Amino acid sequence: MSSAALHALEAVPPVSLADDNALSMAQEAARYAVLRRMGSAIRHQIAGSLQPVSMIASLVERRVQAPAPNLEALRRNCSEMNTLARSASSECVALMGWLAPHEGEQVALNEGVADCLHLLTTELSFRGFTVVDATQAENARVARLGLRTLVPACLMALTDAAATPAQVRIEAGIDGTVANLSMSLQPTPDAEDPVQPAKAYRPLTWSDVKALAQAEGVRLQWGPQTVRLQFDVQPAAQDADVRWG
Repeated sequence: MSSAALHALEAVPPVSLADDNALSMAQEAARYAVLRRMGSAIRHQIAGSLQPVSMIASLVERRVQAPAPNLEALRRNCSEMNTLARSASSECVALMGWLAPHEGEQVALNEGVADCLHLLTTELSFRGFTVVDATQAENARVARLGLRTLVPACLMALTDAAATPAQVRIEAGIDGTVANLSMSLQPTPDAEDPVQPAKAYRPLTWSDVKALAQAEGVRLQWGPQTVRLQFDVQPAAQDADVRWG
């Protein structure tokens, strides 16, 4: 697709207070829509992290009720349960970062994209989409909040607008102090059935994505099958611990 076929997001001109309020409301509405769409995936991850704790707790309960409990086995089980509980706590804290992000956090581009796909790939597959992540070699630092905001929004907008299931290819490259990220829909052979609509909340539109890009200072171009994002590369800084459990 030629650059002329893409819509460019221009710098926002000075606006009146009323226009500024309208823009702010549009940005908050778009953030809410993205989080509503991701809510089921976040809930699923939390439940998955807590399930092993519940299972081993049930095992300990059964062993305690035995006529002659095996104390050594119980000691091992309690140690395992403690380890699993710490892991589950760590993952739940990491997941809450999607709802209450810290300003100024950075992430490697490839790691940040992987975090987004960790939550979104399953739902996209249910709707007929596969995702190819070709960003693994790009570890330039970018703002975590901007990446976590725009990558899910763009994936939703692209797939919501698609008529039939397709493959989504994500690619990245670094040009000096700019990190380029692109997503493109590539037709799947013999895909004739219509796309299953997202079950949670409403479709994401390019108006939503544009508002979010403006809020995060990310440069954006989009077309029917392609979206391109430009993030500012950040100087190295200490990351908060937001690892998956």
